[in-house]
Amino acid sequence: MNWGKKIAILYIGFVVMVLAMVVFAMTRTVDLVNENYYAKGIDYQNQIDKLNRTKSLREKVKIENKGSSIEIIFPNKPDLNKTKDYILFYKPSETGHDIKMSVEPDSLGYQKISTSKLSKGFWKIQINWTSSGSEYYYEDILNIP
Repeated sequence: MNWGKKIAILYIGFVVMVLAMVVFAMTRTVDLVNENYYAKGIDYQNQIDKLNRTKSLREKVKIENKGSSIEIIFPNKPDLNKTKDYILFYKPSETGHDIKMSVEPDSLGYQKISTSKLSKGFWKIQINWTSSGSEYYYEDILNIP
């Protein structure tokens, strides 16, 4: 086999490899973290302000995993605004498994949430709430065994 045939085989092999990579890349699903990521990016300064207000609280939000339930303890009694106040259980590894619920603490500031709807694994808890006219945001990591 002369060097011309070897170059042709090498070139054909390269083209086949590139085409295989293109087909492979085109068949993968791309899951966005959020469908409205651009609007959320523009509004991110508001999120930073909420985080700073939360950090300035004397008492911190506490999340306790009790096995069959999760207990969230708010440092200040939230104003109940069901359109703005929510708890989001975000599962980064599985699109469509996110769970969003309203903030509904008892008179002591405790909210108990059953873990029966949460699949095993890594979860991010994102809490947005309002208290005394100020908005707050807290985020934590939770592992459901």
